[in-house]
Amino acid sequence: MELPAWLKSQPDDSQRSSASPAGPARKLLFHKGRFLDATLSHVISFLGDTMFNERTSVRKGFFQMIEPRIKILSLLLFIVVLSFQKSIGGIAVFLLLAILLAITSKVPLLSFLKRMTPAAVITLFISLPVLLNLVVEGRPLFVLLSLGGPLKVGPMVIPAEISVTSQGLKSAITLFLRVIASVSLVFLLTMTTPPNVFIKSLSSLIPGSLRSVVSISYRYIFFLLRKVEQFVMGLKSRQIAVVTPAGGRHWVASRIGLLFSMSMEFSTELAMAMESRGYKEEEFKIQNAGSEIAGRDIAWLTFSIFFAGVMIWKSLA
Repeated sequence: MELPAWLKSQPDDSQRSSASPAGPARKLLFHKGRFLDATLSHVISFLGDTMFNERTSVRKGFFQMIEPRIKILSLLLFIVVLSFQKSIGGIAVFLLLAILLAITSKVPLLSFLKRMTPAAVITLFISLPVLLNLVVEGRPLFVLLSLGGPLKVGPMVIPAEISVTSQGLKSAITLFLRVIASVSLVFLLTMTTPPNVFIKSLSSLIPGSLRSVVSISYRYIFFLLRKVEQFVMGLKSRQIAVVTPAGGRHWVASRIGLLFSMSMEFSTELAMAMESRGYKEEEFKIQNAGSEIAGRDIAWLTFSIFFAGVMIWKSLA
């Protein structure tokens, strides 16, 4: 399944204005309606990511051959053990392991690293204040600002020299690597497991009513996503006047309310349909949640437990 080329591409303003008989007015129209293009691009991005995961998950790689439930449990174990690591070296081992698994699983390394970029940028922005002695005191590496004397702002005392400390630098690097390593393990799981198989396997590990909620939600999230696409395309096809910012906000708010009411009505109809067919929560079963456990799955699980034990022992030593 591929996205059509016309849906992937979004023409720029110059192309839009040249293709229209009313160039400047049409350009203004699209400038005011860019929230529609942004909404549609997010819908396309979500569908594209889902299809990309489907393509990479069917490759003949190492991690694709591991039983999905074993993958979920092993990577969850890695993330828990990773949270206990205090040294930069211990955290870097998990990051290197994730990259090695991505390479052996034939996951495009560039795409794998690009998916971690948003988390890396956000974490870097959050960890920047940790560098300063305003947050973490320690041995100064270099001075950024000299105030001539300490300043007191309410209960906070600002030192005479604001500097980057070695302890703060170590804390920032540790935070950055821990987040990147955790995110890389999660992305590795989603990129080597078909989305429907991943949801089924995850649902089989969840007790109670959440099992049915998770399984059914994935089935119908694309239905609601298609409704959003229809909302946007419907407005764009009927758009003959400039969309003002106030009008755009009003339209978005009305579509949010409509989508919410549609989802509530749809969930009620779905519940009634399931109940009329004899659905019972305690009898809910996930069909084809995963394949049979083979020898390679046992070997991987054994390695995961041994690796986690070694890393826990090193962190406690």
